[in-house]
Amino acid sequence: MKTNRNGQSKVLTTAELDLLIEELPGGVHTVLANVCRRTGCRISEARQLKWENIFPTGITFPKQIVKNKLEARTVPIFPSLYDLLLKWKHQTELIKGQPVSPSDWVFVGRFGDKPITRQAHGKQLQNTIERIGFKGVSSHSYRRSALSSASSKGLPLKAIQTLSGHKSLAVLSRYLEVSEEERKNVVQAFA
Repeated sequence: MKTNRNGQSKVLTTAELDLLIEELPGGVHTVLANVCRRTGCRISEARQLKWENIFPTGITFPKQIVKNKLEARTVPIFPSLYDLLLKWKHQTELIKGQPVSPSDWVFVGRFGDKPITRQAHGKQLQNTIERIGFKGVSSHSYRRSALSSASSKGLPLKAIQTLSGHKSLAVLSRYLEVSEEERKNVVQAFA
């Protein structure tokens, strides 16, 4: 468990993720959290998205914003997430008083010329997890929870890797949490 920036972020259940995101301050923080949760991306990747990266069928994370800047990746998008992003776009346009352009940030920072910072979301997240009593949670919990959930459903690690952006299965496997039930199922499958 993560304590004082050490260790791994806690993997949350679907119900815990629902509660956490519901309790975040509305607007930018809930939409940002949902993007991380539903794509398995890093907070640093999500916060740097531009409207040109959002499509009805997927979200493209350009190589300039992914870790190590090696390779772009496109993650298929939930229709409900796309709808949420369209509502967010409409809210942003109402606040700006004009349409957003494709090159505008999806998650604008407080001064309007740069994306929101990791620290700004982290502060709101920290306040929320303290209020609801979660321990060991950080913004990386969105990513670990998404990837662990996919793994626990028996989806191939290679398929998960294509969406997570990990360069090796060994690195991906360090992210994944294995439940006690999954461990028991493995034992029952032993010859």
